[in-house]
Amino acid sequence: MTTEPIIESDMTFGPYPEGDCFYIEKSETYQKIKEGVKIAEFLLLHSQNKSIVWIVEAKSSSPKPEPPPKFDHFIAEIREKLTNALTLSVATCLNRHSTWEELPNSFQRLDLQKVDFRLILVIKGHQEAWLPPVKDALQKALKPTIKTWNLSATSVMVLNETLARKHKLIS
Repeated sequence: MTTEPIIESDMTFGPYPEGDCFYIEKSETYQKIKEGVKIAEFLLLHSQNKSIVWIVEAKSSSPKPEPPPKFDHFIAEIREKLTNALTLSVATCLNRHSTWEELPNSFQRLDLQKVDFRLILVIKGHQEAWLPPVKDALQKALKPTIKTWNLSATSVMVLNETLARKHKLIS
């Protein structure tokens, strides 16, 4: 869908090779269903030995774990966006939406029985020492999704800009 960089939460993601990125948040598919449905920013296809779809949500900041109500609301919102993006991406790959042809060919050809998923949160300006409590809380919130989709133990990632750059998510 795009080879242009994606600017989200004051970070520049990409550009990515043709066909490797699907900007789901801006897709026609999402635009048709978006009322009441929160979604992550984009999907990124990694094909090494195995196809892995990275579902990426970006935030410009994160509340501290204390006080819990604000932090819990933040985690619940991220969980909802990542889970909805996972579900919508698979539903679109299965041609459940009339707009499925907007998916890049590489996504249309995914073997959904063999593909793996990574649910990724990137937080701008976050210190590395602050990442573990966010990851733990997000992993706990996503546990039902991880279990029902039989995702790997490494399926949840929480990164700051430095780590996102190392993973070649941002430029």
